[in-house]
Amino acid sequence: MDFTKRQTRIINMLKQTSPLTSEKIAGNLELSVSTIRPDLRFLTSVEVLNARPKVGYEFKGNQLLNFDYDHIYQTPISEILLPTTEIKASDTLQVAVGKLFLKDVGSLYVVNEKGDLVGLISRKDLLRASLNNSNVQSMMASIIMTRMPNIITATPDMSVIEAGKLLLLHKVDSLPVVEKQSSRHAIGKITKNRIFQHFIEIGMKTINN
Repeated sequence: MDFTKRQTRIINMLKQTSPLTSEKIAGNLELSVSTIRPDLRFLTSVEVLNARPKVGYEFKGNQLLNFDYDHIYQTPISEILLPTTEIKASDTLQVAVGKLFLKDVGSLYVVNEKGDLVGLISRKDLLRASLNNSNVQSMMASIIMTRMPNIITATPDMSVIEAGKLLLLHKVDSLPVVEKQSSRHAIGKITKNRIFQHFIEIGMKTINN
């Protein structure tokens, strides 16, 4: 299995001294804990490292899982898309809040009469608007949504690593996936949690085989 340079540094560090807390590892790399957290999660999921609560991370040994590294990161996101949860721009905040919690999602996609994506409303947007406005029954979703073209989108041919970079770069939890560049028809979404689930699913299949 191949690892990134940063993951290799973490492994070598823990080979020499284990266990180490995430704060200590990040300090030795001169990085923030949030920056290395995806690396620690990945290395733990493939059982290179062992995470001990209140103790830290330790190196597990050389029994590395034998699976296709390229397959993990180069999988097109079209294979792991999640369905969108949509509302109309004319829907009220009350409708939006109800749909968001009923579907248990982090964001709603606002579409026009043609089904084209015109905006996005996050859970934070709804919470902020609901707290500052007692009249959620009449305020329309279009008032608080982030409008196109200010929404970062992905396309189905993007790889998992490409989509992951966009999520990290723009500090968002999900991206609408549109048919092709410049299109406004959302065919699904990709989220940080879905990408992490993708890693775990491949790891578990390898273990079971």
